[in-house]
Amino acid sequence: ADGLDRGLSLIRLTTGESLRGKVEPFQLGTANWDQIRFFAVKQKSITRRLEVHSLRHSTQIEYFDTAIVFSATSKATAAASGFTRLSWETDGWATDPNGLQVPGPNYKTNLVDGHPFGALVGRFKSTGAVFFMGRSWTVKQPAEGKLSIAINDNRHWQNNLGQYRVTVQATDA
Repeated sequence: ADGLDRGLSLIRLTTGESLRGKVEPFQLGTANWDQIRFFAVKQKSITRRLEVHSLRHSTQIEYFDTAIVFSATSKATAAASGFTRLSWETDGWATDPNGLQVPGPNYKTNLVDGHPFGALVGRFKSTGAVFFMGRSWTVKQPAEGKLSIAINDNRHWQNNLGQYRVTVQATDA
């Protein structure tokens, strides 16, 4: 999993809580536990509450893995709140999950990679197209794959502060 002891398993519960520990060996069909890298259980409804930090989960660094895998029949909503600053001392770079509505100081546009600076964005699979989520997002039959989310920024992400609290709800995922 993600720690020094690579012999431990990482289990995410439906509540979003993560547990680390040893899982007793078992067999799933013809696969042994030691052959399984990722195992998920399809659920009728999932609600996950996340904190996406502007310094750690920037489009330039890494996306936050929601651990929700969508199917072609899934439906999803997300609501986000919070505040970020994309500059330590410049007020013109402060925003909510919808991102900057006017250009930040010394810029001619409020967009980077087609979305507002500081906006909450998502993508399905690690190579999927990036889309705007903002404060509120609803989609029926999204792309298939795991949803990852991040805060949109350019290569000057090192001076970010703040985070967004995001609640993602999905059906048939």
